[in-house]
Amino acid sequence: MKYKAFTLLESVIVLCLVVSFAVLPITQFRPIKQYHAEQLFFSKFNQEWRYLQAYALFRGERVQILISTHTVTFRTFTDRQGVSEKTLNLPNGLHSNSQQILIDPPGHIGPSRIVFNSAYFKKTIIKPQMGWGIYE
Repeated sequence: MKYKAFTLLESVIVLCLVVSFAVLPITQFRPIKQYHAEQLFFSKFNQEWRYLQAYALFRGERVQILISTHTVTFRTFTDRQGVSEKTLNLPNGLHSNSQQILIDPPGHIGPSRIVFNSAYFKKTIIKPQMGWGIYE
């Protein structure tokens, strides 16, 4: 006798294939999301860094950058207003060692090395020297 419909076994195999193709992109989504979160953080970090260099240069005031395991705090010191702070949170999976960096009034920074370690990607090293940041 010839059947004109799928058997139960054929239906189960097709269903398993469809489910596996649907689940495969979901498992790949987390690294992509992490990559975009890290790129957004580094973009904001670079923007704040450049702003503070210009601030130190034009206002003639010292600026402090505090890097902790999960946050980066940018501090400006003014005689009139006291202390102004802006904090950036590191995305999940990205962390750094604690350190303090000072930008002198002419906008210069002593040789230092900032290392951001990622749980998903290679580490990012920033070497700010004499007012320039070099990314590796």
